[in-house]
Amino acid sequence: MSIPFDSHKYAKRLMAAGLAPALADVQAETTGELMNELSRISSKLEEVDIRTNARIDQFRVELEAKIAESRVELVRWVVGIAIVQSSLFTGLMLKLMP
Repeated sequence: MSIPFDSHKYAKRLMAAGLAPALADVQAETTGELMNELSRISSKLEEVDIRTNARIDQFRVELEAKIAESRVELVRWVVGIAIVQSSLFTGLMLKLMP
């Protein structure tokens, strides 16, 4: 994001406010450099934000896949234990019958 900055207009405003022309020029030039640096930093932050959001989305997809795998594994265990328990119960009942 570029911030438009007119250093000449800024220097004229400083001179109109009573600042010496040389000092107004230095102040305007320094402020312009600062604005350019802030714009550069802002652009870098936007790039980092975009990359970070992309990585977060990637991790979210991976996590959802792992959760789905865990659910499937849990269902397999529950069904397996239920079958073993039913078999043991049936065997015990058959053993107890005269």
